[in-house]
Amino acid sequence: MSTQILDTRTKELRATFIPINKLTIHESNARRTDKRANIEALAASIEAHGLLQNLTVVARENDRYAVVAGGRRLAALKMLAKAGRIARDFAAPCSIIGEDAGGEASLAENLQRVAMNVMDEVDAFAALMDGGASVDDIARRFGATLRYVEQRLALARLSPKIKAAYRKGEVSLDAARAFCITDEHARQEAVFRQMAKPIVQGANVRAHLTQGRVPARDRLAILVGLEAYEAAGGRIVRDLFEEGVAFLHDADLLRRLASEKAESWRDALLAEGWGWVEINLGHARFEGTASERLHPTRRPVDGEEAARLEEVIRDIAALDDDLADAEVDDPRFDERDRLDAERDALLESAAAWDARLIKHAGVVVSVDHNGRPAFAKGVIKRGDVKIIAKLRNQPEERSGATPNSHAEAQTEDDDAAPSGPQMSRAVVERLTGARTRALRSALCQKPHTALALLVHALSGRSGSSARVHGVDIVNRPVAMDDTLAMRDRRALLSNALGEEDQLPALLATSTEALVDALAVLVAETLDLTHGGVGPHASRSQALADTLAIALDLDMTQCWAPDLDFWMHLPKAMIVEALNNAPRIAALPAAERAAMTTAFTKMKKSELAVAAAQALEGSGWLPGVLVTPDTGGEITLTEAGRAAVEAIAAGAVIAAE
Repeated sequence: MSTQILDTRTKELRATFIPINKLTIHESNARRTDKRANIEALAASIEAHGLLQNLTVVARENDRYAVVAGGRRLAALKMLAKAGRIARDFAAPCSIIGEDAGGEASLAENLQRVAMNVMDEVDAFAALMDGGASVDDIARRFGATLRYVEQRLALARLSPKIKAAYRKGEVSLDAARAFCITDEHARQEAVFRQMAKPIVQGANVRAHLTQGRVPARDRLAILVGLEAYEAAGGRIVRDLFEEGVAFLHDADLLRRLASEKAESWRDALLAEGWGWVEINLGHARFEGTASERLHPTRRPVDGEEAARLEEVIRDIAALDDDLADAEVDDPRFDERDRLDAERDALLESAAAWDARLIKHAGVVVSVDHNGRPAFAKGVIKRGDVKIIAKLRNQPEERSGATPNSHAEAQTEDDDAAPSGPQMSRAVVERLTGARTRALRSALCQKPHTALALLVHALSGRSGSSARVHGVDIVNRPVAMDDTLAMRDRRALLSNALGEEDQLPALLATSTEALVDALAVLVAETLDLTHGGVGPHASRSQALADTLAIALDLDMTQCWAPDLDFWMHLPKAMIVEALNNAPRIAALPAAERAAMTTAFTKMKKSELAVAAAQALEGSGWLPGVLVTPDTGGEITLTEAGRAAVEAIAAGAVIAAE
């Protein structure tokens, strides 16, 4: 073992070579955490470039030594020896110091080091590339992944002005990475000039640079598919630093491909006998249509079909529970979508549309948030309402119909099946329970609506001996934790009627008072709570919607989401609700996409808090609580017209 005495300003060090199988880690080594961080990368670097810095050791008994500075280097050397890349007794260069200076030397080496500036590192990588090294060569020699090297080389291609700004602290590393979404220096510098300094948020930079481009998570991009888009000559810009973030460069090409795909749906629907098909690749909008819709009659689903339908519904409910805390990109959501499609197909197979009527009605086709086609069948234009009513009144049109066919026809709309992540059964039951309580309270104050509901229920039994779903007129009242208004009206009624000899008192009561009493008695039979899945849920929801319209029910006055509600939603649904928050929905598409990416990276508890804060007081409601729009015409008053003109003028000023 050769030894050389080095004269230094502070201590006398002995430099020597010691076999690594005689080295251990000293108990006073200052590094306590991250001892084995990136050991593989360090081993690759040592193999490619040698050990560039001595190990600092103190002597032990039996010709052994303990490392006080350089523990990670020793671990990397032993990893190479174990892999057979170097000898097990490889002699490593070491500096021997006294035992009393060991702890201080370890602290000094770890404390006084300065990490290399990122831009210095990327320039060094670029110099290696200029010298003829490939990405694979650099990754192998430094123990880095190919993606890491590509990211560093992307930063090396930044505009010199952006790199200089980073060195001066005017641009954060996150923002510098975002500038890499484009290689055009002119665009990078234009955005840099526009933004206030320092530029910290990468999402804001990315939003500016991707204006006019379509996020890969856009509904039309999912519908067409990235492979089909690229096969048609479209260019995709991928973000090297954000996993899964990409933008489609040619929005016109994407819309053309989506329209071509939609045309195949038009042909198939017209072949079914529909009078017209309207393609709307965004949200479904029923312009110029009546509030009334056609509904199919349905044969009972039984036998193997019924067994499979029950199995699918159970599987969906189980998946909803499992996916409550899942990430948005969890692959199990694909399985849920597949089960949704199978359930829809089973229900569709039991639907029968009147061929004479559908000639005068149509289908509005749209694309949902998951890129799936949504078919709103049975839409009637205002000009066709009379002819459809005339056809319905013709006796031959009623042949084969059951006495309760109208009730059955309202079980489910073909476009009502949800897709993607859904609320759990327990959450839906809580929500629909809240809506039922609100409906009962409103119904007991609207005698005319209660009377109509009573006639509806009794006429259903009279015609077919079948129970009208959701109203137990012949049963005892359904017990619920009703609103204070509902409890007060029930107490007043009980006091007025007494316990015995009610009929004489009722016979002497005015018709108006009797109808008021009837409203309370009908209201307390109402139970439209459901779990959100299956025919029972669809029928309950349909009747609740009808009553909500008749009662002009505003659930924002009866219910508001709290933190507990958000904590029980799937993460994907919280993200969607946040995206629909007023201040976020008003942002440009690129900025909304950036915000969505940020949301998906948050923990569920953080998302729940964000949603509770962002949507507090906004009037946001989950779909099961929303009173449907009746689709009636809007009359604009003079005051309303003035308000619209003022808003429009403000928008023009803002745009300027």
